Amino acid sequence: MKKLLTVFLAITLMSIAFSKTTLVHWMHHSPKRAEIIYQMSEEFMKENPDVEIVIQSIPYSEYKTKLLAAIAAGSGPDVAQIPAEAIEEFYNYQIIQPFPEDIVSSKEMLEKNIEPAVKNLIIDDEVYGLPTDIQTIVLFYNPYLFEKAGLDPDKAPEDWNELIDFAKKTTVWENDKMIESGWGIAGYHPVLESFMRSAGATFWADGDKKQIKLEQAQIDTYEFFRKAIEEDKVYTPKFGSRWTGFRQIKEAMVFGHGAMVGSFKVGGHPDLIFKTAPIPKNPTTGKRITSLTSWSLVIMDDCQESEAAAKWLKFITSEDSQKLWLEQTGELPSLKSVINDPKYKNDELFGPILDSLSYAEPTFSKGWANPAGMMREVGYNEILNKGVPVKEAAEKVVEQINIYLDETFSQF
Repeated sequence: MKKLLTVFLAITLMSIAFSKTTLVHWMHHSPKRAEIIYQMSEEFMKENPDVEIVIQSIPYSEYKTKLLAAIAAGSGPDVAQIPAEAIEEFYNYQIIQPFPEDIVSSKEMLEKNIEPAVKNLIIDDEVYGLPTDIQTIVLFYNPYLFEKAGLDPDKAPEDWNELIDFAKKTTVWENDKMIESGWGIAGYHPVLESFMRSAGATFWADGDKKQIKLEQAQIDTYEFFRKAIEEDKVYTPKFGSRWTGFRQIKEAMVFGHGAMVGSFKVGGHPDLIFKTAPIPKNPTTGKRITSLTSWSLVIMDDCQESEAAAKWLKFITSEDSQKLWLEQTGELPSLKSVINDPKYKNDELFGPILDSLSYAEPTFSKGWANPAGMMREVGYNEILNKGVPVKEAAEKVVEQINIYLDETFSQF
C-alpha cells in the first residue's frame, strides 16, 4: 500500500510539472530592454509558478525577417513585439488574436491610457495589442552653447522662426569649415512628420485611410529643412553625426526621442549639459504637434494559452512596469497615472518629454514597412543629396507611399 501511494504521488507531481504553461516571447534586442524583460519574467514566474516565460531577444536587423519566417513555418512565438502601425496588417492576415475581454477591455484601455498610444490597437471594439516603447519627438538643447551665443540658456525656441534664429546664432564657421552647428539635421522621418503636422498636414486623402495626398504643408516642411541647410547653413552633412556633435558639445540643438536622455548622459562628453523642450510651433498655423511612434505587444493567433499570455503582457505594461521603463530606458508611458505622476511631471528633463504626449498624434504610417520612412529615404535625400526640386521630390514620395499602401491593404 505504501509503495502504491509513493507511485501515485510521483505520477501526480509529474502531471503537475508537465501541465506547466510555457509562453515564448519574442522581442527585438536592446541590452537594457532585454535586461528588464528577463527581470520581469522572473518576477512574473514567482507570482505564477504554473507559467514559464521563455524570452528570445533577437537583433533588430534580423527581427522582422525571423518573426515572419517563423510564423509562416508554424513555429512562431506565443507573444511578440511588433510596430503599432503593423497591427492592422497582422489583423488582416489573421496572425494575431484579441485579448480576453475579462483581462483587457477596450473601455479600460481608453479610460486608463492616452488615446494616441492605444487607438490603433483597438479594432471592432476588441484589443489586439498593448502599447510599449512609446516615443515622441522633443528638442534637446545645450544651454552652455546658447549662453555663449548671447541667448537665454533657459529659453528654447518657441516657433520655427526662432529655431532658425537660434540655430544661426549658435553656428560657427571658420575658413569655410563648420566648427559648431546650431541644429543637427538628418531628416529623421518622425521629425519630418512632426513638422509637417504642425504645418497643417493631415496626409490622408480619404476617410478610409487608403491613400495619402500631397499637401502644401509637406512641401513647406521640406523647403524649411532645405533652406536651413543650404541657405542658412546651420548644419552640413559633412559635419558628421548629429548625435556625436551634440554629445561632444559641438551642436546646440537636435531633435530626437526622449529615450536619448539616457544615451546623452552615459555616452556624452563629461562636461555635457542639456535641457529638453517642446518642438517649436509652426508660426503660420500656431500648431505644435509631435509624431508618436510605438510598438505593441500582441498574442499570436496560434497561441493556445491566451489567458496566461494576456496576464503576462499586462504585467509588463502595468503602472509599476511603465515607471521602470521610463526610468531605465526613457521609453514613455501610456498610462495617465504615470504621465501625471509629480515625480516625473516636475522633473526638469522628463517633464517636457511627458508633456509632449499631450500634443502627440500617432504616426500616419501603416504596415511594418513604414511608409512614413519614405519621407526621409525618398524625399529628404532626393532634395538634399541629389538636388531634386522640392515639389518634385514631394510628389515622388506621395506616389511611392500610395503604391505601397495599395499593394499592402487594397485587398482587404
